[in-house]
Amino acid sequence: MRWFILVLCGFISALSQASELKSLLPPVRLAVVNSFGSNLSVRYFNGTVNAIAKAVAPRRLVVQFYDQEVFLDAAQNKGFDLAIASSGLTALMTDASSAAALLTIINSRTPDPNHANAGVIVVRSDRDDINCLADLKGKTVAVSSTKAFAGFLAVMGEIQAEGLNPNRLFKSVTATHKPMTELVKQVVNKEVDVAFIASCLLENMEADGVIPKGCLKVVNEKKDANFYCKHSTRLYPGWILSAQPTLDSKTLRNIMEALLQLPPGKEEGSYWTVATDYDQMNLLLQRMEVRYLEDRTIGWMLNYYRWYFIVGCGALLLIILNWAYLAFAVRRKTEQLRKKVEENREYERENRKITERIEALEKAKSIGIISAMVAHELKQPLGAINNYSEAILRQLKRGKKPAEEILTEALSEIKSESQRASEIVEFVRNIGRKEPRQRKRFNLESAVEHTIELMKRLGRLNSKCTLTGAENLFVYADPLNVDLVLMNLLKNAEIKVEIKNAGADAFVIIEDNGPDMTDDQFASLRNLGQSSKKDGLGLGLAIVRELLEANGGSLKLVRIPSGGLRCIASLPIALEDKDGPG
Repeated sequence: MRWFILVLCGFISALSQASELKSLLPPVRLAVVNSFGSNLSVRYFNGTVNAIAKAVAPRRLVVQFYDQEVFLDAAQNKGFDLAIASSGLTALMTDASSAAALLTIINSRTPDPNHANAGVIVVRSDRDDINCLADLKGKTVAVSSTKAFAGFLAVMGEIQAEGLNPNRLFKSVTATHKPMTELVKQVVNKEVDVAFIASCLLENMEADGVIPKGCLKVVNEKKDANFYCKHSTRLYPGWILSAQPTLDSKTLRNIMEALLQLPPGKEEGSYWTVATDYDQMNLLLQRMEVRYLEDRTIGWMLNYYRWYFIVGCGALLLIILNWAYLAFAVRRKTEQLRKKVEENREYERENRKITERIEALEKAKSIGIISAMVAHELKQPLGAINNYSEAILRQLKRGKKPAEEILTEALSEIKSESQRASEIVEFVRNIGRKEPRQRKRFNLESAVEHTIELMKRLGRLNSKCTLTGAENLFVYADPLNVDLVLMNLLKNAEIKVEIKNAGADAFVIIEDNGPDMTDDQFASLRNLGQSSKKDGLGLGLAIVRELLEANGGSLKLVRIPSGGLRCIASLPIALEDKDGPG
């Protein structure tokens, strides 16, 4: 009896110590995403929860149900040690924490762990207007959460794969944050047009009598081998058990051994195994751009697209700097061009003034020299007129009447000399006009003939002067300048004049038979107002040279061995179809 009491006391003491030890150890926290409602979740995961509770003993197991949004927030804050969630939601959760995916649950309807979950689009069976994805345009949609994998992301990915824009397809998308069973009821009660749910939920609700069988239909229904639930999207891995680093490895090993040894469930034959293919799920998440937990606010966009913003801002900064530099360079260049244009205008004004002065001086010099020549030349015709007039007057004073023959001859000479004086005056007037000189196309032969004839009539040129050479040769020059040149070169001596075509230029070659010239005399011919000839024009070969050069020509002087001088004046030949050399 004594021994029995001692053993009983020891047993009671051990139970008490074990209870105290259990209360001192931290509990193991299990998070279950409540996508299907607490009743279905408890029934489906009841065996799993019991197996985990035994594996973690003597620590307590605390089970907490979460919706998708709260589940992801709790994962960031290390609010649980174990989690049971869809494969997509688990992937989102592991991106935000250091959790690791372990096992995948399957059942008799979904025997392949890599293809055990899908999204379903349900509408009322009497909706004849909704039969394909395109018919969803403008419809109201209810989802449990925009983070739900099968109940949102998988369906949106399928719509996008069909070439539709999921962001503009629906009239509205309402995230209710309620279990998917409530979404199904909203469709049945005509509160919304469409609901997105996970696969196999529709079959379970019909089997439990929650909704009438056949009252709903599946849009975009697909058929796959080894998957026995209606679905609207491609297949993805099933629900996953994951663990946070807050759980020690020994406890985690005990949990995995317990779950892998757990026999299939009685109702649906569910059991835990390992999935190996997550490629389709990862591609979907990448395509939908939801592998970050933040909502799509400005902060989320700045974080997610930060490199694009950095590169874009850098490029924009470079563009702004380049624009500023170009604007500065353009302003500077424009100012330089403005100053240059102003300088050029000032230069042009100065050049015009200088040119006008030079022309005025040139004309003044020419007029002065030619005036002296004219005064000398007018003496001869005026003297002849005076002599004839006095002779007639003397005879009249003596009372003698001049013979008709003598009177006629005298009056003819008076008229001829008057005409000669008039031509000399008109020539001076042409030189003295203020109008600018114009170069034009004219017949060189006619100009030379006219000047020779005028000089002969003035008595300034020997009547033996001859003109030979090219005929009808047209040049481009100032006719008055050419007359001045010819009058200065044609002297009171025996002269030969020849006109010659030299390709682009016309030559007027004038030779006289004057005496031999010394080197000093030959050099002095270039000086203004100098002449080697007695009673020469006095204009000077220097001005002749300038007049020819101003008209695009030149002057060449050659001493003739037998005595005399050869002057070669060149002028540009005018084109036939233009008033000038082209």
